[in-house]
Parts: sequence; structure tokens; C-alpha cells
Amino acid sequence: MLIDMWGLMKAYVSVKERDIVASKFVDIALDNGVSDSELKELIGMDDELDEAVREILAEDEDEADYDYSDDYAGEISDDY
Repeated sequence: MLIDMWGLMKAYVSVKERDIVASKFVDIALDNGVSDSELKELIGMDDELDEAVREILAEDEDEADYDYSDDYAGEISDDY
């Protein structure tokens, strides 16, 4: 279903803007409950969509790998 929706949208988007629209399409899909595994199934069906899915999933992995616990672990001083 997602690939069909993308194909319909793609037909109305200029070639120069397809990468931007593909990224937005993936963002909207994720915001509306599409899982990472469902997005991965789209890889191999369309070049612009492939790139958008890979970028979004890579960003999610980078955020998941970041350790937020050390951000404010230091002591607060009155030296300023």
C-alpha cells in the first residue's frame, strides 16, 4: 500500500524535489504508525524512497546509540 501511495505522489512531484518529498513521505508514515520493519520492506522498490528510508533509519539508530545520561553528570560551580 505504501509503495502505491508513493508511486501516485511521485508522478506529481518534479524530479528535483523528489528526494525532499520522499523524506517527508517517510516522516509522515512513521508519525502515523508505520514501523521500521515496514519501511525496510520498501527498500529496493524506488531509488528516492530507498535513500529516504535509509537516512531516516540511520538517524533513528544514531539517536538510539547516544547516551544521554552523561549530559549533566558534572558538578555545577559558581565560577562564572
